Amino acid sequence: MARSDAYTNPAQMSRLELVIARIDGEPVGQTWGWPLRPNAAWWGNLELDDPDADRDEFIAETGRRTFALSELMVCAEHQGHGIARALLDDLLNRRPEERATLLVEPDNSRAYAKCLKWGWRRVGTLRPRWPDAPRLDVLIRDLG
Repeated sequence: MARSDAYTNPAQMSRLELVIARIDGEPVGQTWGWPLRPNAAWWGNLELDDPDADRDEFIAETGRRTFALSELMVCAEHQGHGIARALLDDLLNRRPEERATLLVEPDNSRAYAKCLKWGWRRVGTLRPRWPDAPRLDVLIRDLG
């Protein structure tokens, strides 16, 4: 609930963008995220894969540099029909940021394979700050 409350915090809602897929008026999928603000907590605990990368430069945010994709979900009975890709495209194709980022569980092979197919690339790992959070892979996709 704390994560849900954070997503729906009025201060954050003005920056949150949500796309919902519907079939015959019924919701079947959704995706959402927001642009990262300067000094974003998102990058806490980030370990970059490239030992020569400048971490401070990588995590530097302006409020218009990186869009953080939080969730992409499609109801099980509607999976495999291109809805997830359509949701993602609708959300990201009109974003003004330079790049987008998302976190994925390394053993979620189906989601991981789709992300790679759709142009995402792994840049490192991090463990989010919520209680009992797993270590996740950090993926990046250039926008524009």
